[in-house]
Amino acid sequence: MRGMLNFFLGLRAIMLIGSAGAIVGSLLMFLQGGFFLHEAWHTILAEGNAAQKQVTVPVLEAVDAFLFGIVLVIFAYGIAIGFVFTLPEGYGKRLPNWMKVDGVGQLKATLAEVVIVVLIVIFARIIVEANRHLEWSMLVLPASILLIATAVRMIELGGEKKAKQGDIAH
Repeated sequence: MRGMLNFFLGLRAIMLIGSAGAIVGSLLMFLQGGFFLHEAWHTILAEGNAAQKQVTVPVLEAVDAFLFGIVLVIFAYGIAIGFVFTLPEGYGKRLPNWMKVDGVGQLKATLAEVVIVVLIVIFARIIVEANRHLEWSMLVLPASILLIATAVRMIELGGEKKAKQGDIAH
């Protein structure tokens, strides 16, 4: 029985592959964000009518890429520290709250929140690119954002309610 337990505990090292993949993905997102900023910089410095130059879209895409890169760093850390390694005694108290991962549920909630922000950035890009040629079909994306945000909030409220019930029972 103990051998089987050691075997399964050893399998958690496989999670380091996921953590390393998240770090690589994060580096790629930071690189992509840099490319978007480079594009915006060259657009604004190019010769021509400055009023017609649009740097809003590449800057929005850069912010989006950087944000997703940051979340991937949090995921990589959360997977490694939350599921593979054990922090030394007292070290966890020195960490900022954003680095404290309580479990898979918290990682999924973080991902859902990032998806909402990414969709908002996509919607902002669509509005900027539409250049005042708005259509009713463009309201599908903000409606979807609202529904996803509402679902995430309801899940959070359900978790808070369960936590309060657990406190009352103890």
